[in-house]
Amino acid sequence: MLEQERQALASGGLIDADVHPFMSSLEEMVPYTDRTLRKRLRIGEFKNSSFGENTFTSDSFKLPFQRYDNIGPLHGLRTDAVPPSGKIPGADKEFMVKDLLDRYDTKFAVLNAGGGVMAAYHDVDLSIEFNRAYNDYLYEEWVNYDPRFKMTMMATPLDPQATVREIERIGRRPGVVGINLQNINIPLGKRHFYPIYEIAEEYGLPIILHPDAETSGEYAPAQAVGPASTYMEWHTSLGLVAQRQIISLVCDGVFERFPKLKVAFIEYGFSWLPSLLWRIDKNWKALREEVPWMKRLPSEYILQNIRIGTQPSEEPFYPGDLNEIIRMSKAEDILIYCSDYPHWDGDPVDQVFRSFSPELKEKVFSKNGRELFGL
Repeated sequence: MLEQERQALASGGLIDADVHPFMSSLEEMVPYTDRTLRKRLRIGEFKNSSFGENTFTSDSFKLPFQRYDNIGPLHGLRTDAVPPSGKIPGADKEFMVKDLLDRYDTKFAVLNAGGGVMAAYHDVDLSIEFNRAYNDYLYEEWVNYDPRFKMTMMATPLDPQATVREIERIGRRPGVVGINLQNINIPLGKRHFYPIYEIAEEYGLPIILHPDAETSGEYAPAQAVGPASTYMEWHTSLGLVAQRQIISLVCDGVFERFPKLKVAFIEYGFSWLPSLLWRIDKNWKALREEVPWMKRLPSEYILQNIRIGTQPSEEPFYPGDLNEIIRMSKAEDILIYCSDYPHWDGDPVDQVFRSFSPELKEKVFSKNGRELFGL
């Protein structure tokens, strides 16, 4: 880490809000599953190896992975993050500690599920049981491995009551710092989600939205007007999903009903923020009779209750223009640093935001994340 970053973070340490732990195989979840779930997932004693796991004729369970092929290094993963053990990047805890936490003096790294996403899966009961097992796996295998690892718990957005029960089960465990809700085809402002918001506010846990369920299940949200053709198109349009969800949260009055709730959008970029703030405020001035429950400017709710991850940081022609984007959107207090390790489009702390002032670096790299996650 550069010396100027060390000085900026001297008071609170680096908070990395997006680190992805991967499994080399679903077999790693066997100790956390019962017989029925193992049979459904075809793991443990039910592993189907007669014809291989990836043949067209196999009827074995397959996770609802992304429909688009990320043709970047290692299909999205960094080649320089391959551990000596030969596991895939992100699957070796010992190497991740050295390669990420120790290298960048990371105070805390928030783990968001890497692969294995079941948010928009059609079999909701299977999704509930999978998420429960995955939460136990992530806590026991990762959070208990190093005190710097924290985690967001997997939730089941298609069944709010199941999510409430899971939060009641593990939401107060030390090291659980957020609820990984993920997007489905129900806008976040709808009453459908109220039970989740109520308990999240009670437990002081932020809601985390991360691009995983988009186009990876039957209840995935469309990206504005329909499905993308390529990964590049999908990746570039992710910011549209975040904007649509923020508008829903604000206009449907979620933050008036749940004023202490925090919702963080991670890995959607942030350069779109000024136009969203300006447009929603302008429209409210003329259309406020539609939303009488809104007592303040929409932008005020956004700046108070929404948090935005820095990654993937846009790369303007003039790097200093990012400072103008932040100034125009008053985003100094809502941006949280995300490395997105071990993905190829991640943002290492010593290679991005060099034009930021020391004061801004301290907020983005440390203060804002500490406050959001209660660290």
